[in-house]
Amino acid sequence: MSIRNSVPLLIGRFTYLAGMADILLNVLRPVKAHAKQFDRYLPIFVDSAAFATSVFTGIVLIILARNLIRRKRRAWSLTIAILILNIASDFFRLHYHPVQLAGAFTLLVLLLIFRNEFYAKSDPTTKLRPFYGFVFTFLVMFIAGILILLNRHQDAFTGSPSLLNIAITVLLGFVGISGPLKFASERMSDIVSTTLTILGFFIVVVPFGMYFRRVKPIEVMEDSDRELVKKLISHDAEQDSLGYFATRRDKNVIWSANKKAGIAYRVQNGVMLASGDPFGEFSLWPDAIDAFLSEAKEHAWTPGVMGASDRGGEVWVEKAGLLAIDIGDEAIVNVAKFTLEGRSMGNVRHMVNRIGRKGYSASTCRWHELDDVTKTELRVLAKKWRYGVPERGFSMSMDRFGEDSDSEAFITITRQEGEIKGLLYFVPWSTHSLSLDRMQRERGADSGVNELMIVTSVQYAQEHGFKFISLNFAAFRSLFERADKISAGPITRGTRNFIRFLSNFFQVESLYRFNAKFDPEWQTRYVLYPKPRDLPSVTWAALRAEKFISSFRSHSV
Repeated sequence: MSIRNSVPLLIGRFTYLAGMADILLNVLRPVKAHAKQFDRYLPIFVDSAAFATSVFTGIVLIILARNLIRRKRRAWSLTIAILILNIASDFFRLHYHPVQLAGAFTLLVLLLIFRNEFYAKSDPTTKLRPFYGFVFTFLVMFIAGILILLNRHQDAFTGSPSLLNIAITVLLGFVGISGPLKFASERMSDIVSTTLTILGFFIVVVPFGMYFRRVKPIEVMEDSDRELVKKLISHDAEQDSLGYFATRRDKNVIWSANKKAGIAYRVQNGVMLASGDPFGEFSLWPDAIDAFLSEAKEHAWTPGVMGASDRGGEVWVEKAGLLAIDIGDEAIVNVAKFTLEGRSMGNVRHMVNRIGRKGYSASTCRWHELDDVTKTELRVLAKKWRYGVPERGFSMSMDRFGEDSDSEAFITITRQEGEIKGLLYFVPWSTHSLSLDRMQRERGADSGVNELMIVTSVQYAQEHGFKFISLNFAAFRSLFERADKISAGPITRGTRNFIRFLSNFFQVESLYRFNAKFDPEWQTRYVLYPKPRDLPSVTWAALRAEKFISSFRSHSV
């Protein structure tokens, strides 16, 4: 990284430290005797407002720091305004923190000198952002209020009040009400009361500012774009098995100039995350990638790709210079070669025969061939069989089930004595193959139901001329295969054991072992990222997008 390119990073970190200093230097340092003498000549409101403003500007600088690192122009403008406000408030208390004042001046000068480095547009926002801003600001102000009374004004009140009474005083002070603390003088009571009231005012200012700021909402593709995506992937014989998942409603799409190729993506934590390979005409993939990179640069987003295949990954690497890391393999059944005969299929054959003797049967059809009553029942069961686990997925699953707009989907249903016990739901993969979206069953169903449904689906595919069926994704498959060999070293086996531990929370090894029973062909999938330092942020964004990790959205400006 050149010195010039590192300027936003350095300024962002400097801003964060300046914000922390604003808060800590104000709430942790007791008021000195000569400062108290000086304060007698200032109106109570001026002194309290200057102090509270300094704490407030510290909070805002911390929020803005990350967005300065991401080169956001709006963050630059707001930081300039906040620093001017910060310097103005410190001017009335120069005898307190001259170093803090000098730091603010230095940061202001640096921002003005390097203003051209901050060019990126603001990120899309959500309706929940003001709520998150309120929670964050309230917590910081509440802690700051307690520290103010414990450190700055520990000699301001009489007796030895409890922490609970201090906390109650702070909370009531935010809305201008006196708390249970008794102060040594009326002036000190007025100073603390005014300071807490102003802090409470700033708690409201932050979410209101976030609510009224003008930025576009998170964009998703129009219905017309979604239909065009379906048309392109249905007519492409070489389309990737994840192509249909580009039609999720929580994704946007970026097109080549003639709209004959595109890339589905979502912006997650400052990462412009593409899902799977580009779709459409292969010769136009580089044009779509150019448009993707241009959009990422305009907003200073980090480009990344989740779930790219070998074919798509090669284009991304060649065109965008991205780096690739193997994250696992997709199990793909070659329909023509599939058979239950042979020693290797003994386990599957045994499970299917066993479950058949218990009265289970399965059938496959297109979704639109089902009657309305069965469709309704399946929709209810699909939701019920989540058993409280949230829907996950971004690159390799849908965000909907059994909708009329997906009439070309296929479903395999297993029943026992007429009662539905399990389902497989497939989306179309080009014109000749199927891609598994979900595999669900009743919790009390006998083992072997999944094997029965997969075998039934493959037999249906054989009868109707399908070539491939994409099953589940097996994360870290190559690691498990290497660890099973006698030549595996301690590092490989130790890593395998760690992944096994994670399997207690997420299906990792068990999913690989299950997929392997069907003797599939393995399609390696990759995460792509620009530079080694970007891998953590791209990985985090991918985990968030796939909903393996849930947290509050970051504050973006």
